Amino acid sequence: MLVKPMACYFEIWTRKVTTIEDFSLAIANRFKQMGSHSDSEVDWDNEEEVWEDEVHEFCCLFCDSTFTCLKDLWSHCKEAHNFDFYQVKQQNNLDFYACIKLVNYIRSQVKEGKTPDLDKLSDILRSDEYMISVLPDDSVLFSLGDELDSDFEDDNTLEIEVENPADVSKDAEIKKLKLQNQLLISQLEEIRKDKMNELTSQTTDQLSVTPKKADNDSYYFESYAGNDIHFLMLNDSVRTEGYRDFVYHNKHIFAGKTVLDVGCGTGILSMFCAKAGAKKVYAVDNSDIIQMAISNAFENGLADQITFIRGKIEDISLPVGKVDIIISEWMGYALTFESMIDSVLVARDRFLAPSGIMAPSETRLVLTATTNTELLEEPIDFWSDVYGFKMNGMKDASYKGVSVQVVPQTYVNAKPVVFARFNMHTCKVQDVSFTSPFSLIIDNEGPLCAFTLWFDTYFTTKRTQPIPEAIDEACGFTTGPQGTPTHWKQCVLLLRNRPFLQKGTRVEGTISFSKNKKNNRDLDISVHWNVNGKADSQSYVLN
Repeated sequence: MLVKPMACYFEIWTRKVTTIEDFSLAIANRFKQMGSHSDSEVDWDNEEEVWEDEVHEFCCLFCDSTFTCLKDLWSHCKEAHNFDFYQVKQQNNLDFYACIKLVNYIRSQVKEGKTPDLDKLSDILRSDEYMISVLPDDSVLFSLGDELDSDFEDDNTLEIEVENPADVSKDAEIKKLKLQNQLLISQLEEIRKDKMNELTSQTTDQLSVTPKKADNDSYYFESYAGNDIHFLMLNDSVRTEGYRDFVYHNKHIFAGKTVLDVGCGTGILSMFCAKAGAKKVYAVDNSDIIQMAISNAFENGLADQITFIRGKIEDISLPVGKVDIIISEWMGYALTFESMIDSVLVARDRFLAPSGIMAPSETRLVLTATTNTELLEEPIDFWSDVYGFKMNGMKDASYKGVSVQVVPQTYVNAKPVVFARFNMHTCKVQDVSFTSPFSLIIDNEGPLCAFTLWFDTYFTTKRTQPIPEAIDEACGFTTGPQGTPTHWKQCVLLLRNRPFLQKGTRVEGTISFSKNKKNNRDLDISVHWNVNGKADSQSYVLN
């Protein structure tokens, strides 16, 4: 009997179904075919050719790696994820169906961003819940029968004489087909539910004329699912080494403590904390990247210390009441872009012990004036001559947006001033929207071309520890022009009107930060200033 791979089996007939009635009829017809062709080839309506020597693709249980050989997959799981399938199977005396449940259990936990708990395997495998395949057309499941048969054949400690050896292979084939049939039935029920939900949803969408609200959160979390953004952040030595040095230089405050990592990403901060001696680290993220973080923890032998939880920090619960330390790299461009600080403050209010520590402990926004016209070349002057054509109308958008670029220290033409401070132990979500005064003294004459801002980050080992006014590597890091460039760079607010200023001229005004009304993860910035009695203002959107 030739068995059609499950994904193709469903694809052939679901593509024809347009109504719930058609769908039910298709199910009935296919079950009738399955029953009437138990010992012969299935016709398949001549839509597909019979496949011979099919090449399977085996997907890793913990990551996106794929293999053409099941034994290669198990070797990868052992080496990369510290999971020895053969050892677990032998130690727990798992039969064919238990191995199916084991595979589906691990896949389901990884999919939900959780660490599989193999210590409770006997209790878990009692449930038939894990007979339902997590992946469509999971080649691992359909090849486990061959795997177990191979184990049986390799066991030479017992010789069995049979009158008809063909009966043994036939029994094995029947056993395999029974499993495939059971899996097909389970998958069929799931697809039936999905199809009915899809058809119901389509009907509802046709009746509804209310425009959908933009799901800014989903887009935000999806933007952190790929490797590129994490490579950029991890490759930022100022950022990553700043956190690492704080943790490793203060192992005494992490030893034996419970830590919460908000927005764990690849798990790098969680692994720092685990290596520093933390008793338990709860790593939370709502992006698909958490699956790779789980893999990273397994690969480095830290899976027992780190528990991964997928979800929004506002919605999840922890197995413990309070934690001793909350660590998070939440800072965006201009510090508050993307509004992750809100989630960190929620985490603090929900989970931090009264004497607990926030890392970082304080951040500060810093402002200066820039009189170097080279800042204008790329975002503004470029449009004056584009291959011989004038495109001056394009300049307007550059004045409304925030230019994120590395500003040389030589361009700074006023002593920087701090215009906002966020004590992470005490500040509130509403404090992130603010208006603050500033006063700058121009160092050298020249046109006022832009205001430039950045942030400094401070770490402390105690909630009440004094924080110095000057930033240095011993207490944190800067993202300003005076330091090593970071992936945050600096935020430049270009000015339409550029008055020529003499040395010693005072520029006074206010700067406001607020969440964008259309997308609360975008940042609105407004600046009002006065020079020699002349007032001016300009507004920007960082998106």
